[in-house]
This record gives sequence, structure tokens and C-alpha cells, in this order.
Amino acid sequence: MAQNNFRVGVLLRLAPFAVLVVCLTVTVLLWDIMRKSALKELQSEFNDQVNLVQSNIRKRLDNYRDVLRGTAGLFQASESVTRNEFHTYVESMELAQVYPGIQGVGYAQLIPASEKARRVEALRKQGYPQFSIRPEGARDPYSAIIYLEPFDWRNQRAFGYDMYAEPVRREAMERARDQDTEALSGRVVLVQETSADAQYGFLLYKPIYRKGSPHDSIAQRRSSLVGWVYEPFRMNELMNQGVLGRYLETIRDQLDIEIYDGEGTDAQRLMYDSKRNGENMPAQFASTATAPYFGRDWTIRISSLPAFEAKLNTLQARMILIGGSFISLLLTLVVWLLATTNTRAIKLAARMSEQLERTLYQTISAMATVIEIRDPYTAGHQRRAADLAGAIAREMGLDDDRIRALTLAAMTYEIGKIQIPAEILSKPGRLDEAEYGLIKVHPQAGFEILREIAFPWPIARIVQQHHERLDGSGYPLGLKGDEILIEARIIAVADVVEAMLSHRPYRPALGLDAALAEITHQKGVLYEPAVVDACVRLFRELGYRMPD
Repeated sequence: MAQNNFRVGVLLRLAPFAVLVVCLTVTVLLWDIMRKSALKELQSEFNDQVNLVQSNIRKRLDNYRDVLRGTAGLFQASESVTRNEFHTYVESMELAQVYPGIQGVGYAQLIPASEKARRVEALRKQGYPQFSIRPEGARDPYSAIIYLEPFDWRNQRAFGYDMYAEPVRREAMERARDQDTEALSGRVVLVQETSADAQYGFLLYKPIYRKGSPHDSIAQRRSSLVGWVYEPFRMNELMNQGVLGRYLETIRDQLDIEIYDGEGTDAQRLMYDSKRNGENMPAQFASTATAPYFGRDWTIRISSLPAFEAKLNTLQARMILIGGSFISLLLTLVVWLLATTNTRAIKLAARMSEQLERTLYQTISAMATVIEIRDPYTAGHQRRAADLAGAIAREMGLDDDRIRALTLAAMTYEIGKIQIPAEILSKPGRLDEAEYGLIKVHPQAGFEILREIAFPWPIARIVQQHHERLDGSGYPLGLKGDEILIEARIIAVADVVEAMLSHRPYRPALGLDAALAEITHQKGVLYEPAVVDACVRLFRELGYRMPD
């Protein structure tokens, strides 16, 4: 007897620490779940913003390509295009209003060295007495920008410039010529730039071949080339006015967008940086992707800024952490006070056991509440299914211990839905295949959450198996028959019956007759016969009614 009392005394002294460890463990688990959920939602928003920026870049460059193709069509449809015709055509496109971000549209003529003097003289006679091909020097062939609209003060700085003489531009011009397609140049500083607001840029080229001449092979393309239509871009204007536009003010303080020429994020390749202060700060979210644009790779790096990261909503997680810690300490103090009363040790031990069990039920109830907060359309579903599952178990004659295990499992079997995006849980319509695939992971997710908690019953396994079916058609493990715990088989029937009796966003309640007909029809195939029989007796013979 003394030895038994000693053992009881040891257990009483350890009880407060056990309560503290269990309560804090559950608190930390719930806090971590909510924190990760908030982080996941913000990550999803960041990914959406990244996709939007990348899509806008692609769409805008495709629009500029279409402008270039139209201009090439002008040359192909005419024996020759005069300066006035070119001006009228480009002016009619209203570039500044319809295609913001573009510096202009131009035509660079290919000039053999033998023709240089004659071509220069012809341009001078057209009213440009100072015209010359720049830079100076002997080479063969030359190219010269002879048309460029709008012909404003900035674009006039490029008039007569030989782009073919500069290696970066030349590589893109030759690629366009040999492949008979649009070609994007590498990073350059446009000749239009001045010392004020200087920025990097690039050019987009499309070859123009002699009308009527074949250009199926590379050799034919080189021999029949007469020039290029092209578009110059200043990178800041392209991004701020063309790609981002009105969206710029929305994301300026939330995202940093950097674009690099080629692969990698070497500072020497940087073409554009949306940060106005140029500071580099560690980012909580970042995306780096390299993609080809008309034969030239760009690396786009998008990082979150403090204003975006401040949207991370961890208030609910912090409340769970603070409140759970307070309750844990309070329960520990209560248990400690009870445990130190030696004269009432045995009675207090029994009370502590009851208190621990109530705490366990309250913790499970809190988990159920978290699920209902995340999934308001099925609020109460889990509690009603738990009540029905308990009634079925009693009708089947299960012992009290197994009924307690079943009740706890039934109160939390949907906990895995905490990891499913809220917009899917509350979608007012049928789920598509991908969304249903996300829903199907919740039994395994619930198992992962609960298996770290030292329940005296296999709660985590019951939760994991509640969507298994007798014929092996269930998920996530595809278990069959007696491989499935009896508690999970009971919850499976209760879950189906309650779901059919309840209204859903995508359909009204189906009614008791339909629910009982469903489980009876699938008895022995999907559902345990003894469970189905007990459920039918409850409703048909014993007058059971689902709680409100």
C-alpha cells in the first residue's frame, strides 16, 4: 500500500509538468499551423504578382513585335517607301497613346561601301545638308538610320547612325537577317541618350529583303537584304509606361523588379531596377526566372519589399500562442495546487484525470473551431458527424474507451483542411480536378498534424483513414476491409450521412431518405455493414435526430 501511495505521489508531482508540456505542445502546434497558413497565403499572392508582371512583359513585347511586322508590311507592299509615307504610317498608329513605352519606329538602310557617297548626297538633297553616316571610318557594308518616327529632338540624335558598326546591335541585326525573324539586341545605351536621365535600352529588329527576291536560305537572305525596320526602347520608359503603366503605383512600394540581360543576376548585366533608392535589402519572398524574348534571354528577378511583407497576417497565430500559453500556465498551476494537497491526493488524482480529459476535449474542440473558422460553409458539420458517430458506436456496443477515442477523432478528423486554401474550401460551385486533388490530401495532412501529440488512442491513424473504403477505392492509403480501423469506418458513414443531410454551397440538402439509401446501397462495398445497419436503426427505429 505504501509503495502504491509512493507511486501515486510521484505521479502527482509529475502531473503539473506533464500538463504544461502537453498544453504547450498543442499551443505551439496550433500557432505553427496558423503562422504557416498565413505565410502560404501571402506566398500565393506574391506568386500571382510575379506571374502578372512576367505576363505583362511578354504581352507588351508581343504588341511591339506586331507594330514592327506592320511596318515591315508597308515596305513589302511598296516599291519604295518615301519619308512622308513612313511618317504618315507611323503617326497613324498613335504610338504614345496605344503603345506607350516605345521610343519610336525606324528604318535602317544597308549601304555597300561603293554606294556610301551617293546615298549620303541623296539624303542631303532631301533637306538634310548636315547628314552623315556615323561613326566615321572605312568599312563594308554600312548601315544608316534614314527614317525614325516620331522625329523629335531625341530621335534626331540617332539620324544617320550606323548600328551595324556596333557589336551588340550588329549581332541582333545579323540574327534577324539570317533567321528572317524578329531579333532582340543585348543591353545598350541608345545614341538618343543624353547626360540627363540616362538609362539602358535595347532594340528590336526585323529584316527587309528586296521585293520579289527569294530569301529561303541564309545565302539568299544575305544577298537580298536591303535594311531593317526596328524599334528602340529605353528600359525605364518601357517598364514604367508600357509594361507596368497604372499598375506601377500599386506595386512600386511592394515589389522590386530587376531585369538582367542574359542569364544570371550579375550587376554588369542589369538593365532595369524599379527601386528608386537603389538599396538592396533581404527579401522574404523572391523569384528569379530566365526566359527568351525574340532570341535573347532576360533574367527577371522579383523581390518583396517591406510594405508587401507587412501584409503577413499573424494576428490570429499570435493570439493562439499568447492565449494558449496563458491557459497552459493556468492549468499547470491548478494541477500543481491540487497535486500538493497530500491529504486529498487520491481524490485529487481522480479530479486531475478528469481535468486532463476535459482539457484534452477542450483542445480538440479548439482545433474543430479553427477548422470552422477556415471553412465557414461546413461549420458544424464535424460536430454533427461526431455526435452521429458516437451514437453509432454505442448502438454497436463498443466499449467506453473506444467510444472516447472515436469521439475525439470525430471532433478533429477534418483538421487537415487547415492547409487547404480558404478560397477552395468556400468555393460556391463544383470543384475542378486540381482543386479536388488538393481536398483529397486533407486526411494525410491531418495525420501529419496529430501524430506528434501523445494521445492514449490512435487518433492520428483514425483521422488518416476516415476516407478509406472497404473495397480499397478510398484515399490516401487505399486500405481494404479490416485494414481500416473500426473507428474510421464509423466516421466514414457518419461523414457521408451528415454531408447529404446538410446544405452545401453547390447544392441543397438531399434529405434523410437519400442519405440512408446511399449507405444501404453501398453496404459491404464502400461501407462496413454493421455500421450501416446501426446507423439505419438509429434513424428508423430509435428516433435519432441530428443536432442543430
